[in-house]
Amino acid sequence: MTEQQTEQQTEQQTEQQTEQQTEQQAINIDARKLFNLGANLLVAGFKNQSPENAKKLFKELKQGVSVNSGELSGETSGIKIPIKLELDRSEYKGQFNYPNFELSLNAMLQKFQTEVRKDKELKDLRTLTNEATGGIVFNLPSGVEIQGNLNVMMLCMEPSADCLAVRLMFVDSTQFQQQS
Repeated sequence: MTEQQTEQQTEQQTEQQTEQQTEQQAINIDARKLFNLGANLLVAGFKNQSPENAKKLFKELKQGVSVNSGELSGETSGIKIPIKLELDRSEYKGQFNYPNFELSLNAMLQKFQTEVRKDKELKDLRTLTNEATGGIVFNLPSGVEIQGNLNVMMLCMEPSADCLAVRLMFVDSTQFQQQS
């Protein structure tokens, strides 16, 4: 292969990569669909599993692993985007174990269920958006108090170059505590 052919091939590959990145950036997914995706992923991963498998998933998340959890396919483009489940427990207070995590998860899923019952089409779904990353947080905080520690869990969707992260995150609970 000549130097010119190599340069042309490199240019073509770069153009293809740029086109793919542009296509990925152009994907716009409705927040309601993302909400359903996140809720269904959590139910499938923790509720529709044997206790052993749910605990195994929890253990991976607790260790900071981004767990492969499927993929999204673009209806028209056919682009496939991997989905990864993640956990951010940096703001969690107290002993972090499976029973305490399960209490928090159940409270959040119950809150989701209540939200869907009130608004079947999720027209009033409240979200917070990170303009810099395109990530969204579903503004449905669910708090659980365990041994005097209030922990608040929320669900976030964070796009990245190689996947869509469905992130469970514990947030600073002081912003939700009532002033006396």
